[in-house]
Amino acid sequence: MALDYLGVAPDEERVYRALLSRPDGHAAELADVLSLPPGRVAVALEGLVARGLATPRAGERFSAISPDIALGSHLSDQRGRLHDAELALAELVEAYRTSALGNAERELIEVVHGPEAVQRRYLQLQLGATERIDTFVTGRPQVVSDRNTEEATVLARGIRARAVIDRDFLAEPDGVRNVEDSLGAGVEVRATSQIPLKLIVVDGRLAMLPLLGRGDGVDPSLVLRGGLAHLAQGLFDAVWARARPYGTTSEALDPVDSRIMQLLLAGFTDAAVAGQLDLSSRTVQRRISALMGRAGVASRVQLGWHAREHGWG
Repeated sequence: MALDYLGVAPDEERVYRALLSRPDGHAAELADVLSLPPGRVAVALEGLVARGLATPRAGERFSAISPDIALGSHLSDQRGRLHDAELALAELVEAYRTSALGNAERELIEVVHGPEAVQRRYLQLQLGATERIDTFVTGRPQVVSDRNTEEATVLARGIRARAVIDRDFLAEPDGVRNVEDSLGAGVEVRATSQIPLKLIVVDGRLAMLPLLGRGDGVDPSLVLRGGLAHLAQGLFDAVWARARPYGTTSEALDPVDSRIMQLLLAGFTDAAVAGQLDLSSRTVQRRISALMGRAGVASRVQLGWHAREHGWG
């Protein structure tokens, strides 16, 4: 079969092709159509779900997931020797779109249910990037953290990565450390007071965000395509343009003072700054007083204006 180079077993590909023309196909129906034992069809369906190519529904029914998300990342790494598989992928995508005619929302919006499925789809989007990845990072990590992200893999391929972070994320116990790790890996980071919602946009053509917006959870999440993904990209670009660079260093300040100013400009209290940087509150206050003296200002507000004007944070 054409997709075996991508790790898709022959039975899985046969079942997947059958699913493309049968939205919400029943396992027993698929076994009859393909003349396969029900046990083999059940194993193939489990494999398709694990690869992100199918979604289980109620009553032993399954729906196909667009193959450009689940398989595209593999093709980008093996494009030369897997030319035949790429043609097969294009054929499957076209078959998926044909089967979705008259169902516009299925073409543009995919609803992802369950934490494991949300995590898997997010990582697939990361790995499928060919040019850039843009993200909003806020609050506590839900399903993707520094322990399971594919950020390093993507950056090693030369993909441009931009992230806008906010005070809620920086306030997390490992927030500052995570941001500094990303900066060291090559991610461009900007900061703002509050981000509208968690978001990832890949190449301006695919986006993923929580269905409940800025709520606490990311399950369920939406994957957007087409014009909806372009709207998500426009939202990111607008917030990015207004946010201030984070992690830039000033020759006028030593590294500790630079980090203190960045957190102060993010809205942190002295105590919160001390906790994030593992300093005493008295040390933070002493350094801030020294910075105010250098800037020739009499208040924290004036220090903030001076810092912005002179690139101190």
